[in-house]
Amino acid sequence: MCWFSIDGAGASHEIIDHLTGLNTAVTRGLRGRRVEYTIGWPVDERTLGGIAGLREGDWGFAVESDGRPDTNAHVADLTGILRHGPDGDRLATWPEDLRVTARRVPRPAGKPAKLGEDTDWEYGAFATNTAGGQVQWLDARHRTQAHVEDRMKQVKACGARNLPSTNWHRNSSWLQLAALATSLTAWLRHIAFDGELAKAGTKTLRFRVLSAPGRLVTHARRKILKIPPGWAWAGDMATGWDRLQALHPA
Repeated sequence: MCWFSIDGAGASHEIIDHLTGLNTAVTRGLRGRRVEYTIGWPVDERTLGGIAGLREGDWGFAVESDGRPDTNAHVADLTGILRHGPDGDRLATWPEDLRVTARRVPRPAGKPAKLGEDTDWEYGAFATNTAGGQVQWLDARHRTQAHVEDRMKQVKACGARNLPSTNWHRNSSWLQLAALATSLTAWLRHIAFDGELAKAGTKTLRFRVLSAPGRLVTHARRKILKIPPGWAWAGDMATGWDRLQALHPA
């Protein structure tokens, strides 16, 4: 079986039609090729119309990727109301096995709603052709795409945002260095830090740790990291230094 995950920026009617055409298991059974997808779906007039037709009881709590309930978010299946709602089949031009799921989270305090948007909720949606599975599981699976987007942000923060040249080979080398820097900072967060710094982005890590005015000195054949006492994250840096030293004391 092949499985594709695409965010809303890369989704289109043509892509879904193409993946549906590759899914020969529908007509050939076990001898066919099974292709499944989860793709970002636009929250347009059609989707908002389906959401407006939902009852409050149609929404259920979402779950995290590890199975824990996420009581701050709700999900609901829109397929039935879009296929058989009062406006008829609003998915008539789409493949028959397509399912649409909506997700809502409370609108952050102080964030104004644009014209036509709900003042209390922010909505998202995705489409899939996976026949089985609860909507909570399908939603958690789809949101793994967010980790990919987050990693791309880290790569850009390490230099991939601006390429230095019009020469392909120089840009290729630059991107490899940016990817290496991203891997090293991820390794550093995982091994050396706890709490906020363990999940911090590259910009935060650069400000709190990498740009700290510290000095590495040698005394009595020992390496000592000197950190200014007023640095707010001196304790985190000292903990990280001790952990890294424990890996390779020499």
